[in-house]
Amino acid sequence: MKKTIFILTLFLISIIQNPLFAQEYAFEDFIGTWHGYISSESFGGYNDPMTMTIFENGFYTETSGHLMPTIYPNTQQCEYDAETNRMHWWYLQTVYAGQYFYQHFFYDVVYFTNDTLEMHYNFWDDPEPHPQVGTIFLVKENLTPPPVN
Repeated sequence: MKKTIFILTLFLISIIQNPLFAQEYAFEDFIGTWHGYISSESFGGYNDPMTMTIFENGFYTETSGHLMPTIYPNTQQCEYDAETNRMHWWYLQTVYAGQYFYQHFFYDVVYFTNDTLEMHYNFWDDPEPHPQVGTIFLVKENLTPPPVN
C-alpha cells in the first residue's frame, strides 16, 4: 500500500510541475516561409493555397489574401501569445476621422513541430477554437514538401 501511495504521489507531483500537453513555443519558432492552405466552412466556404512569410519584427505576408490588408498595404503585424497558445494577426483596415481601425484574427496553435503548423480560428477570448470558421495548415519551406489538398 505504501508503495502505491508513493508512486501515486510521484505521479501527481510530476503533473503539477510539468503539466500534460504543455507546449512552450516562442515567436521565433514561427519565423520563416511556410506553404499550405487556409480553409473555412463558413460564409460560403473556401480552401485556398497560401504561402506565408513571418519576419523577425512581426511583419508578415501571405498570398491567399484572407489575412492581408486591402486598402493600407504593409500594415500587417503578428505576434504569438505563449500564455494562450494563440497567434494574433492584424492589419490597418480603415482610417476614419483621424481614428485607426484594425482587423484582428486569432488562431490557436493546435499542432506544431519544427516543420508543420496547424492553427484553428478563435474569437477574441473563446475557450475553444473553431476549425469550421478557419483552419490554417502550413509546412515550413525547405523541410517537407507542401501538402496536397
